[in-house]
Amino acid sequence: MSPTAQVVHANPSSHLGDKVGDLNPGSETVPKASRVDPARFLSQASHDRPASAIRALFPAEAIPGMLSLLAGKPNPETFPFESISVNIKPEAESGPTQLTIDGDDLVTALQYGATAGIPKLVQWITQLQVHMHTREVVTPGSKLDGVAGRSPWRVTTGNGSQDLLNKTFDALLNPGDVILVESPVYTGILPSLVMLKARIVPVVSDDQGMMSSRLTEILENWDSNAETAGLPRPKCLYTTPTGANPAGTTASDDRKRQILALARQHDFLILEDDPYYYLHFGGLDEDAVTRKRGKSYWGLEEEHRERWGTGRVVRFESFSKILAAGLRLGFATGPTEILDAVDANTAMSNLQPSGVPGVMAFKLLNHWGIPGFLRHVDSVARYYAKRRDNFEAKARQVLGESGVAQWVTPVAGMFLWLKLNLPSSGPEEPEGDSFALISDKAKAAGVLAVPGVAFIPDGSKTCYVRTSFSIIEEKDVEEAFCRLRDVVLAAWKEAGKPMRPLA
Repeated sequence: MSPTAQVVHANPSSHLGDKVGDLNPGSETVPKASRVDPARFLSQASHDRPASAIRALFPAEAIPGMLSLLAGKPNPETFPFESISVNIKPEAESGPTQLTIDGDDLVTALQYGATAGIPKLVQWITQLQVHMHTREVVTPGSKLDGVAGRSPWRVTTGNGSQDLLNKTFDALLNPGDVILVESPVYTGILPSLVMLKARIVPVVSDDQGMMSSRLTEILENWDSNAETAGLPRPKCLYTTPTGANPAGTTASDDRKRQILALARQHDFLILEDDPYYYLHFGGLDEDAVTRKRGKSYWGLEEEHRERWGTGRVVRFESFSKILAAGLRLGFATGPTEILDAVDANTAMSNLQPSGVPGVMAFKLLNHWGIPGFLRHVDSVARYYAKRRDNFEAKARQVLGESGVAQWVTPVAGMFLWLKLNLPSSGPEEPEGDSFALISDKAKAAGVLAVPGVAFIPDGSKTCYVRTSFSIIEEKDVEEAFCRLRDVVLAAWKEAGKPMRPLA
């Protein structure tokens, strides 16, 4: 089960449903200034954290003619590695390709280095973000800084996006600060929020993830609703907009526009956790390099930026799902002020991301170029789309036809979020609870899944269960669902009543 969190239920008065066009992103009241000041969202811990006396001077070592007596770096002549060679799988008709890390690149991989990660990798990712999200690079003090609502942004890397998420929460949230989260929510963020003593306000999801209509109700009734009246206004919002873990939902561009409009109107940040962005199953029959992909919150900031400015979105991505999870490489893109605070945490806690995976990733990405990278991620997406199709077909055959479960077809990611048809323990609970059934009975029957309670911010009962189609052998899917079905049917038999039809 998820750790106990300080969760506030805003109890919106009605279920309005979300429809495209409910909110007009261009119709909000124009603010007095178009410049967003991300620094004012920083936590007290970020202000109090002293800068690293040594790492703050690292960039000066690159000044021509500089003689450095600065850091206690080990001398590269003592490193026992001559080179590192990596063989990558064949591409099209060609054979395997060997990439070699040696010379200065090897020294960079093995030595203490930049807090944000391997500079060449950071630069490559920066160009990828420019290409994918159509945002010009803006640096502090440059000619674009502040022009037409632009604000400085950059990229930093970490030991997976989870590392960067936790450090960003620390950079933003004081005890008692409010964060809005979609419900269900990725369970990995909850321990960090609990430890920071943040107040969590969940926002109900539908088949596109967080509902902008519910979010509107919560925000408009903030000061009159007994649950939120005594709380500070939200500082940030967390969402997984593509192939969400666990719900598998994907937000449309219009849904994102609606939520971004609310962030601008009510003055909070959006933390866009998007590790499945490149695992979207739409458009895979088109050319990988030229086809249009869904817009990110970070990219959508360019719309109406002259009126609202930019600097309100921090975007998190990962190479775990598209290159290799064991590389432990994630990256964040967002306002310079916030990522500076994240890097200050890294400098204190683990100095820098691991160099060898960073240089390996750069060598591979540089070998591919952006076109090759896009062809690769589309190949990975096609692989998971095929698995999704098989997984859902078997679910429909075994669980759907028997009336045991229902779900929303995922258009991205790795998950099928099943709503199980379970007997309830009483009239006050219209739906049954999946926790004991999945944790105990399903496990005893030889099938594992994650009880839905792990993804509910306040840990309340739910009939949902998360299943993943990413790694199970396709030949075993039907048997896994048969075991799950039989456990559910046995629960109804044990309850001594006939199974009710699905709504």
